[in-house]
Amino acid sequence: MTVCQCLAVPLILFLSLPSTQSVLERMDRAAAAFHGMTASVRHVTHTAVINDDSTETGAVKMRKVRAGEVEGLIDFTSPDRKIYLFKGRKAQIYTPASKTVQVYDLGKHGEQLDQFLMIGFGTAKEELQRGYDISVLSQDTVGGQATTHLQLIPRSKEALNYVKRMDLWISDATGYPVQEKLLQPSGDSLLVVYDEVKINPPLSEADMKLDLPKDVNFLYPQK
Repeated sequence: MTVCQCLAVPLILFLSLPSTQSVLERMDRAAAAFHGMTASVRHVTHTAVINDDSTETGAVKMRKVRAGEVEGLIDFTSPDRKIYLFKGRKAQIYTPASKTVQVYDLGKHGEQLDQFLMIGFGTAKEELQRGYDISVLSQDTVGGQATTHLQLIPRSKEALNYVKRMDLWISDATGYPVQEKLLQPSGDSLLVVYDEVKINPPLSEADMKLDLPKDVNFLYPQK
């Protein structure tokens, strides 16, 4: 293979990628139709300082309350049962084994959490472009699905304190994420993998509540 041929290979791959605008328009149509979702989920947390990965698996439910605001419930069943509820600018973490609920007031960070929860699901194209520098990296097969791999760099200096970069693998068929990865400034990262995704299932307010025993203890770490 000649030098010119070697150089032509990555150029051909680059030219075959869909435009960022076309992917965003696909996501925009999906976001307009989004009211909620359920899925099985796998979280892989990488801790850079000790080069260690830990994995949690469970199920997630998300419900759009109004424009720009969602409720989310993540029920991890392995390796230990732990349920996270994000609702009304508050986060609650329920640990059944100890019968405790930790309650956090997210305050001004609640809006940022909504954005992270909704990213790729209910976020309009204009919001994505306003909040991130976006580029198409590749086309990959993830979980048997054809996807387009996007890179998002937060524009806000405040957001960059929490997230250095976000990667989304958007299904070419549905316009919704199959996989997400958040890289923190520390080098730690969180990989989120969705499976068995159902869009707009019937979800009520009752579906987004913790089922707590009467003798549960509420803890407020911020106080």
